[in-house]
Amino acid sequence: MIFSSLGPSLRRVVLMAGAVALAGTMSLGLAGEPAQGALLVSSAESSEPVYPSASPSSESEDQDSILIPSVTSQEGKFYLAVSDAAIDDIDSQKIMDAVREAVDGQNAKILLGVDKKPNNLKGASQLVRGMLLFGDSDAMSDDWLENGKTKGYVGEGWIAIGVMLPETVGGETEVYVDPGRNVKETETGSKDRILEAGATDFAAGNYTSGISAVAVSATENLRTPMDKKIVISIVVGVLALIVAVIVFFALRQKRRLALKIAAQKRTNQAEGWESTIRQDLNALRRIPTNRFGVAEKYRSSRALQAIQLEKERVLAEQDGAENTLILSGDEPHISQAQAQRLEQEAEHLALLRRAVELSRALSGTQNNSVKSWNQIIEQHRGGLELLVQFLDLDGASQLEVSRGIRTALVTHTDALDQLRQRTKSSSDSVQAGELLEELWVLREELDSLIDSALTQSGKARVKLDAKLQAQLAAFLPAAGAKPNDPLSVLRAFAPESGKN
Repeated sequence: MIFSSLGPSLRRVVLMAGAVALAGTMSLGLAGEPAQGALLVSSAESSEPVYPSASPSSESEDQDSILIPSVTSQEGKFYLAVSDAAIDDIDSQKIMDAVREAVDGQNAKILLGVDKKPNNLKGASQLVRGMLLFGDSDAMSDDWLENGKTKGYVGEGWIAIGVMLPETVGGETEVYVDPGRNVKETETGSKDRILEAGATDFAAGNYTSGISAVAVSATENLRTPMDKKIVISIVVGVLALIVAVIVFFALRQKRRLALKIAAQKRTNQAEGWESTIRQDLNALRRIPTNRFGVAEKYRSSRALQAIQLEKERVLAEQDGAENTLILSGDEPHISQAQAQRLEQEAEHLALLRRAVELSRALSGTQNNSVKSWNQIIEQHRGGLELLVQFLDLDGASQLEVSRGIRTALVTHTDALDQLRQRTKSSSDSVQAGELLEELWVLREELDSLIDSALTQSGKARVKLDAKLQAQLAAFLPAAGAKPNDPLSVLRAFAPESGKN
């Protein structure tokens, strides 16, 4: 009867039954040598099977029984099984410490069994075969019944090692190594080196050192290919890394190209802004300074004076300085900050030029000023027409602002007609300044009505057409100056910032 220090699992029971059934036709000793070839120190090893050919009688049960050592220590891929008979002759922890790093550096799992004579085993080879069949590891190949004699009994990725210590110090220590099917020698003669690794220590009785040397030598002289799943994971990981690198460099190249295109675009725009700045500065130099003779209490008067002062300031700063772009060979493109500064300067000078031209025209002769006066009046009429459209909306007539709108439609229309007649007969700057102030006040009233209409319609949820809403909002000072709206240009320079 075969005994193991741990009760056999269901799988082991089935395997045992199969082994007994095939005992007459197959020997599990050295008669059935694995394809890789097991390694023996002793050449006189018996080929008897690990299990007895017949059940022993109860009287001889203790004498014929075989004890298979179970795994006593396991760390990572190293499994150490030591019998009770050999436990006092070795230091299991020292073996684990000596072999740990070597095992971690290769792919195979190592099952190392240690026993000591006398016992009913016929040497180290049967110790290995017994651990494979009845031990508590998974080192046995799953198809050993069908292919064990031709392909070996040790499973892929395993190395089974048996060490049979002598009964007394100085006796022969047997070593048997059975590599798995896919475990190969690193070079010719590797098997011999494994057997010779612990010979000196074994002869001296240093069994701990000898066993450690055998296990370490097995990791150095036998190699197992990496697990297919791990290989696939590594390949997939490498491919993913390659793809990520390619994508990274592609995106970086794309970004560089985009930055280069944007830089070139900024440079081209900057050249256009620079040209506009020069033209506006030249125009400002040609326009004579002109001041309205209007009292400081008028907002329009203060705005016109501010326009003239701004013109003088800008021209004073530009005197003796060229506003040119300096593009060196090392910096062929301007920065974003430089481009923004030039754009803002170009916009400011364009607006200042328009304001200076308007102030000059409004205070000039009748032929020169009539166009500007008509623009102001027609722009105002356009705002009144938008308010008429607003009143036609459902629910708008119920708003509080509707009464003020109706009044303004009458009073502003009359005022605009009278102002148009007066602009035709204006003869001096004083009269022109007074006309501008009256139009300025009317525009502020119109802006106030528009602002109230937008606010009240939003609160009352009056359905306001998006286009009409945008047109009304464009009249307010917050919308900024527009070239076709003279008052919006002039108000941009008012000390009060054009706010109502």
